[in-house]
Amino acid sequence: QEFKQQPATPRLPFNTHTHTAKMSAAARRVLVIGAGGQLGAKLCNTLSARSWQVYGVDAFAAPPKATVPLSIPKEGRPEQQTEALVKAIQGSTPSFDAIVNVAGGFAMGSAKDDDMVANCRAMVDSSLYTSVMAAHVASKFLNPNGLLLLPGAAAALNPTAWSLPYGICKVAVHHMVRSLADVETSGLPAGTKTIGIAPITLDTPQNREAMPDADKSTWATLDEVSEQIEAWCSDPSKAESGKVYIIKKESGSKAVFDPTTPL
Repeated sequence: QEFKQQPATPRLPFNTHTHTAKMSAAARRVLVIGAGGQLGAKLCNTLSARSWQVYGVDAFAAPPKATVPLSIPKEGRPEQQTEALVKAIQGSTPSFDAIVNVAGGFAMGSAKDDDMVANCRAMVDSSLYTSVMAAHVASKFLNPNGLLLLPGAAAALNPTAWSLPYGICKVAVHHMVRSLADVETSGLPAGTKTIGIAPITLDTPQNREAMPDADKSTWATLDEVSEQIEAWCSDPSKAESGKVYIIKKESGSKAVFDPTTPL
């Protein structure tokens, strides 16, 4: 789904960082929520290849072998899953340099669709509650000056009458990004940078199947997104807290990440 949005400045090109990270590479730890999904699995592998100790969480799919798996109950309520994750972390490691939530999904539905309410519940469970979980865990286990990243969407920067469940959920995540940037009142550790990613279209097998005639050269690859997330994890000072980064790509060019203030 395309949208017209004036890019914010400055534009952040994909993978511009060097790997002389401020953190000690030997001690870096990251928690990835949604580690069993396509973007999550790619991100875990990218982080592991850069000497991160990766802790992976996913209620529906097994995280990559490169991770230290942390289990949460698949059928549990969000508060039960959060409590289980907190207990699992307490028994494994004291803190993280970054917490990244890339869990989520996609659901269509206008106001007249019979399954719109059910789809809305599914979207809230997959993207919003996982983001609430990530924020709560960050308040307990994220190191000062660390990174918290949540899954937004470019489509939610505009009306989404064609998909109320998707738009409602992602706007709520954007609101979390703006709110959590106020570390003095949000309850997060001092210096925390909270950002969101807002893809237009990612190059995944599902999107290729759903849109066979689309121009896939304008889709950001999972490698591009994972590399940029790793760059932010390595040096959170490069991230603009409270911003949602629209992931854009023109044919023949690398993906760019434009920081935008969400609604």
